[in-house]
Amino acid sequence: MSQKGVSFVAFLLIVFISFAWNTVAQTPEDLYGRGMQAAQQGQYTQAIRYFQHVIQRDPASAKAYAGLGTVYIQLSKFAEAEVALKQALDITPGLLQADANLALLYTRTGRNDEAIDIYQKLSQNHPDSLQIQVGLATAYQKASRFAEAIEAYHQTLNLSPKLAEAMTNLASCYEAVKQQEQAIHYYISALALNPELTMANGNLGAIYQKRGELDKARPLLEKAIRLDPNFTAASYSLGLIASKRREFQHAVSLYRSVIAQQPDHIGAYYNLAQALFRLKQVTEGTRAMETYRRLNAIAQEIDTRERAILNEPSNPRKQYQLGLTYEKHGKFDKALEAYQAAVRLQPHYAAAHYKLGRLYFREREFDEAEKAYLSAIAIEPEQAALHAGLGAVYYSQDRFDEALAEYKATLVYDASLVHAQIGIAVIHHRRGEFEKAIAAYQATLKLDAEAHYALNGLARLYLEGGSASASTNKKKIKIQEIITLAEQAVRLAPVPQYLHTLALAHFQAGAHQEALKTIRTAIEMEPKNDAFQRTLAKMKEADGKQK
Repeated sequence: MSQKGVSFVAFLLIVFISFAWNTVAQTPEDLYGRGMQAAQQGQYTQAIRYFQHVIQRDPASAKAYAGLGTVYIQLSKFAEAEVALKQALDITPGLLQADANLALLYTRTGRNDEAIDIYQKLSQNHPDSLQIQVGLATAYQKASRFAEAIEAYHQTLNLSPKLAEAMTNLASCYEAVKQQEQAIHYYISALALNPELTMANGNLGAIYQKRGELDKARPLLEKAIRLDPNFTAASYSLGLIASKRREFQHAVSLYRSVIAQQPDHIGAYYNLAQALFRLKQVTEGTRAMETYRRLNAIAQEIDTRERAILNEPSNPRKQYQLGLTYEKHGKFDKALEAYQAAVRLQPHYAAAHYKLGRLYFREREFDEAEKAYLSAIAIEPEQAALHAGLGAVYYSQDRFDEALAEYKATLVYDASLVHAQIGIAVIHHRRGEFEKAIAAYQATLKLDAEAHYALNGLARLYLEGGSASASTNKKKIKIQEIITLAEQAVRLAPVPQYLHTLALAHFQAGAHQEALKTIRTAIEMEPKNDAFQRTLAKMKEADGKQK
């Protein structure tokens, strides 16, 4: 949890209508009512079905599209949600549920200016709506437009004077603009209404810690951690208090807990190093300081990119470069946001679509990855890497015909891309098309003689097809050749799956002891693999019979 984050009080605006529930829903109105009931009960898959049935029967049902979009937001399927909500607004402009939830979607996905535009219009038409006022204030805060956020939170509190979460966010905004006394006032007011507010406890404790009021700070921070053990900012502030009080062993423990939760916390590494030096643990302190310097250099690089965007906020290239920097340093969520910003600014930015495809694929969001790759291919159809990426998406969904087509297209535009050739080989292998698979694996090895996946795949294919049936140029493959392939794969990449193949080859060759030794090594590396355990059991059984 971030110390100066937003205490999330915005919520989905769902319009519930009273229905008499029939045993069998037949009319679109009945189906819509059932969909809303399912959504309210958290049965989102069922709700989607109901809304889709409504749309099939009544394609002009704006509220069904709005309901569908609302559910997609709950499932974090933001692209689908945006399409559905915009469809609702195309049918019925100004539909409150669609507008409010589209604004919420934009806030959740970092498109704060777009959210603000919608909320401002809604606020004019619905000045007494608490939901809309909270949404507007939250969007201002997330956009770092703190003066406007402060005004909006005051409006929120006029509507609901005892909304403690809004007070907490108001305090956080005052803290951001260096109005510390106001921040303290509203944190205290929020805690008077609800003493269990994690962020209010933690942030107020951090203020007191910075002011040197350690006796006030410590109980607040400790309570914040009790409420949320993952509140790293509170743990860090407690560590700083321990350091100031020369409780270095306790400080080390706290800084390490922060690092365990947030491995790139720069301040934690720096202060950990200082505490370790005080404890005369020089080797560990030096290691922590080296990590601090490395992380600090990364932070400076990112800061440079972010400042460039502040100077040119409408430059898609700057967003793309920021995405590259985030991705390079493993900050994939932030990279995704940067690439999304790049394609919003320039929809025909093929490289940014490609990067989105890769990141969505990494997260196994295959529908989004497919859309991103198709968008990139529409812009640059002869880029081999785009077809290769799309092929991987199709392969991961067992859509083998489509995957084969994309891998073959890849090789048309760049015949040297090894992973496309491997993809073709694996598909043929999985389909039991041995001769085609052999040809593709061998083609892979011509491109890269050390393609360990192809070496292992070829050895495994020969074992599965039988040395008598698997042939190349009418020549039977000898078991020793299979062992050689498997050994080469293991030497290049000693992973348990390759060791499994080698164990099977040794066993087929009659080298039972070598096979047992090899499969046991694989099991040591991956003890919960059922296939390895079954192989070991079969080998033991066969070895016992032989004896």
